[in-house]
Amino acid sequence: MNIILNPGQTNTKLGDISLVASGNLTGLENCLVKIINTAGVANFALPTGITDQAFYVLASGDIAGNVVAAEAPALGDQCRVILDGTCNPGDQLALSTGSLGTWGHLIKPTTGYGSGYYTFIAEQAGTAGQRVLVRRIPDRSFTL
Repeated sequence: MNIILNPGQTNTKLGDISLVASGNLTGLENCLVKIINTAGVANFALPTGITDQAFYVLASGDIAGNVVAAEAPALGDQCRVILDGTCNPGDQLALSTGSLGTWGHLIKPTTGYGSGYYTFIAEQAGTAGQRVLVRRIPDRSFTL
């Protein structure tokens, strides 16, 4: 969207946004976060379920109540997100179940994962804890 040429798009901006952290996001850079409502104010939070819409990549974490920054990669944009488990190029990735560590990581879902959404595709092989190179894709629902 070209917000410069559309005068109706007031008080908007391109790129990263800064919101208050609703929980402790210290050290969680490159994890995925979502926007939540806290008493009518937008806050960033870690996902709490595998169907959450958490596609903002945290750029600067901090303690609850402080302002943090994140950016939502556009469809087709590359970024790096922390991986749980392993993946290969071309694998479709979804939010991790949190069972391997912190919520906000990506995982290659396997049988027993349940219902979720593929939101990224791996562009390199990756191992647990790595900031793996991924590309944002349109959400695709699945059940395993």
